[in-house]
Amino acid sequence: MRAALIGVAKRYGEREVLRGVDWQIHAGERWALVGPNGSGKTTLLRILAGKEEYDSGDLRRARALRVATVPQEDLAGVQSSARTYLLKAFDQVLKKEAELERLHKDMAEGDHTQATLNAAAEIQDWLLHHGGYTYEMELERCLLGLGFTVEDGARPCRSFSGGEQMRLKLGRALLDPADLLLLDEPGNHLDDTQRGWLGQFLRESPRAFVVVTHDPEILEGAVDHVAFLLDGKLYTFRGDFASFQTQFEEMQKSRERAYDQQQAFISRTEEFIRRYKAGQRSKQARGREKVLSRLERVEAPLRGPEGFALRLTFEALTGEDVLTVRDLKLSLGPSQLHVPKLDLKRGQKVALIGANGSGKTTLLRALTGETAPLEGEMRWGTNVLLAHYDQHQRKLPHGDTLFNTVGNLLKTPNREQIMSHLGAFGFGGARAEQGVGSLSGGERARLHLLAVLLAHANVLLLDEPTNHLDVKAVEMLRESLQSYKGTLVLVSHDEEFLRSVVDQTWAVAGGKVRAAAHYDPRLLEIPAPKVERASAPRPAPPKSRPAASKSPEPVPAKKGAMSKNERFRAEKRKADAEAAVAKLSAEKSALEKRFSDPDAVFQEDWRALHERFEKLKKQLESAEEEWLDATTALEEDDALRGGG
Repeated sequence: MRAALIGVAKRYGEREVLRGVDWQIHAGERWALVGPNGSGKTTLLRILAGKEEYDSGDLRRARALRVATVPQEDLAGVQSSARTYLLKAFDQVLKKEAELERLHKDMAEGDHTQATLNAAAEIQDWLLHHGGYTYEMELERCLLGLGFTVEDGARPCRSFSGGEQMRLKLGRALLDPADLLLLDEPGNHLDDTQRGWLGQFLRESPRAFVVVTHDPEILEGAVDHVAFLLDGKLYTFRGDFASFQTQFEEMQKSRERAYDQQQAFISRTEEFIRRYKAGQRSKQARGREKVLSRLERVEAPLRGPEGFALRLTFEALTGEDVLTVRDLKLSLGPSQLHVPKLDLKRGQKVALIGANGSGKTTLLRALTGETAPLEGEMRWGTNVLLAHYDQHQRKLPHGDTLFNTVGNLLKTPNREQIMSHLGAFGFGGARAEQGVGSLSGGERARLHLLAVLLAHANVLLLDEPTNHLDVKAVEMLRESLQSYKGTLVLVSHDEEFLRSVVDQTWAVAGGKVRAAAHYDPRLLEIPAPKVERASAPRPAPPKSRPAASKSPEPVPAKKGAMSKNERFRAEKRKADAEAAVAKLSAEKSALEKRFSDPDAVFQEDWRALHERFEKLKKQLESAEEEWLDATTALEEDDALRGGG
């Protein structure tokens, strides 16, 4: 066992985030941790990592357990190279290498004692089994998989963009040869290709890991266990993500049936008590009161957050010409981004697309005045009220509560309206009184997005707004942007999301920005420049070979009629299945009658009764399938005999 939570509970003020969570993670297990926004997934990961205290319960971890998480350090001021930064993941290997080098030096200077030879042999064996001879290859593989070049490894960390720095930190966690890997939304700063690589990396990883993500592309085939967190409780499932979805639906149906049946029983019993408590049957009524008081209540079906419509409004219209850009040049560290011509008209919705690190965020920051251009002209139109969501900025009042923050943005004292907005972004219930300063990074990102959307702006610049949102919140955002009457520039790697919202394209590729009056991701397919090379003799084309004659496909032999013994066995199968169906149907009908009669379940274990009912249904379904198979086989045999 790598780690275990036993009855762990955690509160933030009045809000109970975790309620008696039990969870065991064993060596080699691959877990997805899922749940609605704000359900406590990040808190649970931090407790597992030993980075956050809990109020009660117990956390047990294997002795000398090494846990890897994405580092929280800021790389903006780090002068060392990306390669040096990533090599920190192999600190143990590097120490062993240095120790082996020292021993080799001693041996070269004449130390040939058995102790020195044994120590060197031990270290060599350790390195062989702990990646000592492959870590350079793994580092390069990680750089390439996360969208860098091998040459990027020599660049200082501070020279990378914010999104690139996040990818470097993710790479550091992936390379760490830890016993347990914990990843919180690792796909947020990755494009489609990089997310595909991450999914493949996790599929091939021999380590135990827990990954929090809403991205099925990463989860597909990568996990063999799923933990679902809702209302402070954790529900665990064995199998891949697709299997979890099926199991969860079945669990929901089963719980709903059991809950509805028990609620009907409770309602009938309470009605009996009200009717006869003071009459001749008062003794029976008091008996039923005792039954209700001892009845173990079936939990209601799990309910996720309800749907919510967010209407984006503004007061003043912009002029027809919202933005004009001519011959803009921006610095991208060692290179430049050239923006020859952009015209943004009122009401247009533009997709700003391009590979990670191509300059999309830099362009948005230049448009907002946060980054000064090297040269060129940029002019905003009249009556422009701009709101910019940059996932790396958190311009929020840290000293205030979430409720007051959103109330001030909505400019309304209507508590129900404020709570609806908070709930849609995962801050419902008691969380409304939580301080902004206590939020995690992902939670601050969601609140910052909500603040931008509620800013009553007629121009929105949104940089990866779907990061940190669950499926329902993404759908809510899609509908809000579709109905938005203002002007929008949207950065996203989700092509389906873009297609459903935008009507224009700005594509960043090859150091330039190109525009199209419709959504066209093909603008990114810039042909590589032709390189003149010395002519070399072309290899002779392979000699053509005569096509091999296609062998005829074998014709399946015609199935004959059953033998006498086969016919006898099929008839017996059918008779046995008929008897089983009759017996199970009768028992199922009897249980259904007991469910409908309050008097029949006074002395019953309601949960055991329901479990028996569910088991009967499955047995009946299996018996019916057996009868159908046998009947079909006999009918086919009859047809063969008649046709023969």
